[in-house]
Amino acid sequence: MSTRALVENADTVSLVCALLVRFPELTSIRCGPTDRTVRLTFAIRQRLDKSAQRALGEAVEEHVCSFLALSKEEAHVLSVECEADRALTFVHVTRDFDTFSKDELELQVGFFAERCGDALVRNPHPDDHIENDPAAEDEAALYSIEALRDPAQSKSLVGFREEKRVLVYFLKAQKKAKASARR
Repeated sequence: MSTRALVENADTVSLVCALLVRFPELTSIRCGPTDRTVRLTFAIRQRLDKSAQRALGEAVEEHVCSFLALSKEEAHVLSVECEADRALTFVHVTRDFDTFSKDELELQVGFFAERCGDALVRNPHPDDHIENDPAAEDEAALYSIEALRDPAQSKSLVGFREEKRVLVYFLKAQKKAKASARR
């Protein structure tokens, strides 16, 4: 692996970690540079039935479209999918890199926090997390989103939390391939 690839991989891991730490409401982030999308996952501590899932998805889409309309933009990719198990509902919001922004991420987080209240899973900070300046965390989040948009970014990855740790996996390009882990 070249030095450039090692730096790119380390930077990418740091960026995804910065987003997950800054936004504890996010359960996972999946970046797909080949299709230029980001998938954000939120977890709700209740099983939503199909009609509630549909209503939630429509409300998310309406909020994002209204937000983008304020800046005269239109989403190239916007989809909301829900997966429910016995006790949780996972909401996956997929967006294109071109029109996605930190401001929209804040809007989505605020939407889910208001709509779901205490049912929204908020992951605790890692034990070794040092309370940073909120302005610095916001700047890091902004930089992270801008860097993930970079067309030179070639690695697909998924970052998620597990027991106060942030894990990032680089995904192989092959179908049904296993992911390699980086911590």
